[in-house]
Amino acid sequence: MDKLENFEIVGKRGFYRPAGKVSFEQAVEIVAVSMRYARDQGLQSLMVNTNGFSGLTPPSIFARHHLAVKWAEGAGAHLHVAIVARPELVDPEKIGVIMAQNRGVSGDVFQTEAAALSWLDARHDNTAG
Repeated sequence: MDKLENFEIVGKRGFYRPAGKVSFEQAVEIVAVSMRYARDQGLQSLMVNTNGFSGLTPPSIFARHHLAVKWAEGAGAHLHVAIVARPELVDPEKIGVIMAQNRGVSGDVFQTEAAALSWLDARHDNTAG
């Protein structure tokens, strides 16, 4: 796979900060591609900050299920993934995260990069540098 724009690799961790006006479905696909790219690069963890996206509206439960399936396909079982998203896009009960975790994904969603990175660091991969 060709290099992704706005994708940075530091040690065994990827940092992806995509931007642009997209639909929720497009955002899900873009993030899934970044997960596959991270796996192809042999990375252990990935932080994706989706705050550069515009045009997103809070997803339905069905859209969250689609996200979980795509996340599971993209991340697989060995890539730790932390997603940063605006609060209005995150279900308070994190149902999409739970659905993805039920499919074997090691991932979660956060409102800040600091919280996301703290969670990744706690996964004991020590790949930030």
